[in-house]
Amino acid sequence: MRKTVTLSIFSFFLISCVSTVPPTSPKEQIQYIDLTSDDKKELVNEYWVLEKRQDPKYPVGAAKEGLSGCVELVVGIKENGKAGGYKVKKSYPEGVFDKHAAAALNNWQWSASDKNTDKAPVLTTIKLDFMVSNSKNKAEAEKQCGFSHKQ
Repeated sequence: MRKTVTLSIFSFFLISCVSTVPPTSPKEQIQYIDLTSDDKKELVNEYWVLEKRQDPKYPVGAAKEGLSGCVELVVGIKENGKAGGYKVKKSYPEGVFDKHAAAALNNWQWSASDKNTDKAPVLTTIKLDFMVSNSKNKAEAEKQCGFSHKQ
């Protein structure tokens, strides 16, 4: 009986404490201006100027296999001029270069243009090419990625 009363009192206090914790508000979502369509791609320059660009590292496995390719990413540029996330839009060969492209973008930095005084965040697309000389998939990479290998 004593255990039941003690347990009941403890439960009452536990429930009281839980009910007094204010509910957490969901994380505020960023309202991006969508510049991802082909006819709006160039508008990103009216909002943000690329200040720091880091080229992606070439995956060792892809280099050993002689693979070339590309990754096109949809990237959010936040109010602080940093990448706010990404989504792979297109990748050739699929999945080979994705992580390296995203890792490089995390080190990119933009500054707001003179027109973008309120530092409006935007979504844009960025394509990163990965080319190796004597590529085994040269013809297909050129077709899929729209670049030409220079020897």
